[in-house]
Amino acid sequence: MPVTPLKATTALVTSLSLLLPNPVLVTPAWAQDVELLCLDETEPPCDDGEPEDGSTPQERAEFAASEAARLAAEAEDAARLMEEEAAEAEAEVTRLQQEEAEAEATEAAQAEAERAIAEAAEAEAHAQTLRAEAEAADEAAEAAEAAAEAEALAAQEAELEAQAAADAEKAAEAEAQAAEAEERAAEEAELEAQAATEAEAEAEAEIAAEAEAEAEALAAEEAADAEEEAAEEAELEAQATADAEAEAEAEVAAEEAVEAAEEAVAAEEAEAEEAELEAQAAADAEAEAEAEAEAEVAAEAEAEAEAEEMTAEEEAEAAALAEAEDDAAMTDPTVDEEEEAPVAATQEAEAASEGMVEETLDADSVRTSAQDFATALGETAPSGTQDSGRSGLSNLESALLLGLGAVVVGSVLRSGDRVVANTGDRVVVEGPRGYTVYKDDDALLRQPGATVRTETFSDGSSRTFLERADGSRVETIRDSRGRVVRRAAIYPDGTQYELFDDLEPAQVVDVRQLQATRPAPRRLSVAESDQVALRAALREDMAFDAGRTFSLRQIREIEQVRSLVPAIDLDTVTFATGSAAIPAEQARSLVRLGILIEEMLFENPREIFLIEGHTDAVGSESYNLALSDRRAESVALALTEAFRIPPENLIVQGYGESFLKVQTQAAEQRNRRATVRRITPLLRQIAAN
Repeated sequence: MPVTPLKATTALVTSLSLLLPNPVLVTPAWAQDVELLCLDETEPPCDDGEPEDGSTPQERAEFAASEAARLAAEAEDAARLMEEEAAEAEAEVTRLQQEEAEAEATEAAQAEAERAIAEAAEAEAHAQTLRAEAEAADEAAEAAEAAAEAEALAAQEAELEAQAAADAEKAAEAEAQAAEAEERAAEEAELEAQAATEAEAEAEAEIAAEAEAEAEALAAEEAADAEEEAAEEAELEAQATADAEAEAEAEVAAEEAVEAAEEAVAAEEAEAEEAELEAQAAADAEAEAEAEAEAEVAAEAEAEAEAEEMTAEEEAEAAALAEAEDDAAMTDPTVDEEEEAPVAATQEAEAASEGMVEETLDADSVRTSAQDFATALGETAPSGTQDSGRSGLSNLESALLLGLGAVVVGSVLRSGDRVVANTGDRVVVEGPRGYTVYKDDDALLRQPGATVRTETFSDGSSRTFLERADGSRVETIRDSRGRVVRRAAIYPDGTQYELFDDLEPAQVVDVRQLQATRPAPRRLSVAESDQVALRAALREDMAFDAGRTFSLRQIREIEQVRSLVPAIDLDTVTFATGSAAIPAEQARSLVRLGILIEEMLFENPREIFLIEGHTDAVGSESYNLALSDRRAESVALALTEAFRIPPENLIVQGYGESFLKVQTQAAEQRNRRATVRRITPLLRQIAAN
């Protein structure tokens, strides 16, 4: 604010005011010479409550001081208010941040809930699909069971009809024998009736003769009386005549009576003679029958003695055979063969291959589970290649299979076993331990789109490289009999899994000890078990700690070894008589098991599953063995076709009629089955590379 210079009078007044205590003199002077301003230093008029003519500097100073104090207080209040507002703002920011965090958490929770709901809906849809598939499988199983029951009923009816026919034939024979007996009895009765008639006629003749004699005697009497009366008149004359006539008549009657008596005696004598002859004939027949019976008894006794002698020999022979079979069954079959040379197909052997074949597979060059084999069981494979149109088998596949057969036959002949069947895809041989089936274990790996390169070696072994379109590969080594002895899976990223290796010598199995110590084998049925029970069975370890693992061949050939893990019977899959094909409706019944196997392979790509084939006891043993092996291969194919199950993780083996579920030699549906075991816990494996 500008400062106005003081006038001389004003300065004088000011000086006087300082000297004089009375302020009255100052104020008028101040009022006269000093410019009066309002408290806020504005020119009058002033605000309400202030003098109209303004205020003095002191008042204004006081006002300024009070105003400054007020402003300071207001500033302090404002600062405090600002602090409070800042605190409130900070609290509001914190609250907003919390609300934002809560909102974000709520949104995240809501998103998570929505995702969980979506996953639950997807899981429910999947579960509904599985339930629908399970229901379809159950319906198919019911239909199969109904068909099986109908088949069993038809078989039973046929058996009953055959029995009825046999009974009818026996009844007809009995009726014929009865008719012959009746005819003989009728003839005898006729003869007896004829004899009785003759005797009756003779008796009637005798009675008639006696009656005639009596009548004649009575007539003679009456005539005598009449003559006697007449003689009364002429007694003397008629007496002689009457006497003569009476004598003559009496003589005639006596002669007739004598003749009748003689005839009766002759008839009685003839009857007695005939009865005597009949009695003699009966005695002779009885004596002949007794002699024949004695001869039959003697012959039967002799036959029984011979039979007992033969039975004793047969029983001794059977006992010796059973003992030999028991000894054979209780020894490890994998050590029976002579020590074989190392397989030339191994990379370690560094042997040069004698031939190599490469093929790219398509849908026409592989077999599916719904197709049957080109060669029927009981037929012999031709010496040349087969038609490419037969059941989808290509010329190359046929050649490979036939080549397998030739190699196996040569190996078998060198070992002394006898070939009983060679269908091209299977060779059945008979040796000291019974029948054995050999086949190409790589046939299961043949899928459309894959490239297969097979090298063969001088000892009959082979090495196969299979490459799929996704870059994954499978390498397999087979011995001279076609048995797979090593297999490895190589993923596109280079990861390699050794699935099994039978090239290293395996510890001999003490089968008798294992038989005595193992628990009872565990068996489940797909039709009677739920998903939880099937999953638990597949995940089980060995039934007890055997303290070792086993080679693949030991698992295949020793029942006591493979029964250490549970068996799951696929009783929902049935086959037509003599066929190995699985219709599509039958393949759908594998859904539950296929999902579980797929799940386990996702967790561990080195899992190995054994697919077993079994038949009933109808038919020859060699036929049933080959048929069961073919059916096991079809089940494995169906699993690889419908699910993400690599075929290299499956091993197939047929056992024919060796392990009947129901002990009967008759046709039995429950014995015609396939079985699945997870053999990974038993199998000797090498760590993955």
